[in-house]
Amino acid sequence: DLASERPNGRGASTRRKTTTALESFKRIGIPVLAAVLSLACLAMVGFLVKVYLDYHYFFCKQPLKLVPLQQVCDGQMDCLQGEDEATCPQWVPEGPPAGARVSKDRSILQVLNRNTGAWSCICHDHFNLVLAKAACEQMGYRSIPTFRAAEVGAGQPLPPREVGLSNGSLRLPEPGRKCLSGSVVSLFCSNCGESVRTPRVLGGSPAAIEAWPWQVSLQYRKEHICGGSIIDPSWVLTAAHCFKNNPIVQSWRVKAGSDLLSGTATLAVEKVFLAEVMPASSKDNDIALVKLRSPLRVSGKLSETLQQAEVKLIDKESCNLAAYHGE
Repeated sequence: DLASERPNGRGASTRRKTTTALESFKRIGIPVLAAVLSLACLAMVGFLVKVYLDYHYFFCKQPLKLVPLQQVCDGQMDCLQGEDEATCPQWVPEGPPAGARVSKDRSILQVLNRNTGAWSCICHDHFNLVLAKAACEQMGYRSIPTFRAAEVGAGQPLPPREVGLSNGSLRLPEPGRKCLSGSVVSLFCSNCGESVRTPRVLGGSPAAIEAWPWQVSLQYRKEHICGGSIIDPSWVLTAAHCFKNNPIVQSWRVKAGSDLLSGTATLAVEKVFLAEVMPASSKDNDIALVKLRSPLRVSGKLSETLQQAEVKLIDKESCNLAAYHGE
């Protein structure tokens, strides 16, 4: 009889412990779980509210108030301290024309005669690396240039015999004279823009970042908006229209060194400079310079191929003609 009572005693004790634990959970555990779930819900709601406000409003610190994004960078200070107009993209007026350019046809070097406004080709005779650097610096390049002789084509203006230097600029000492060798200068200020793997194809195709190491993704609020080209460890060249509806500079990021839009680190943007729009056409001067808050780290093969993006200067008629023919 005693032996038969022991299991019953153990069972009763186990039941009492289970009942006590269940009561304790009901009394303490359920309220704690409810509080945790409530906090999680509040945090989620707060996050969604923040996302909504970030996409529709600008937050003024002094005084504390929200300004619709449509009123940011509109030239009117809505914040007391002017935060809504302090870090906007800056319009930069067009400066004087460069004294030198390279033509679309074979990158023939041409120099501007500021007295007549005419462009003239440069003889290959007596042309050297010093003159090549001076010409490239006129166009904003600091890389080591290369040049070679090119035959004078039909329809090209007669080039001068030689070109010299004057106060750090290029000059034409004897305009209108024929070249001794019959050749003009084909100048290349940078090799940027040429794929290290395969030639570029119209229409585009998938490409690894190793083949186009100077290409970057410009992202606004973590969303890809435009592509860009690295022209310096601290500067990226892109289009001005990318910032038309995305004026808050702090919300921009630049992703470099990857062909993925997500998953790798991005760099903050410090300033954005936009070329001044001409009244004739909003598509003219569609150029923007983006200054990074911290410079890119360029090393290895990238430093050998990454120089400065070459922007060839051609007249508007030739540009329109090329666009008409799909070039």
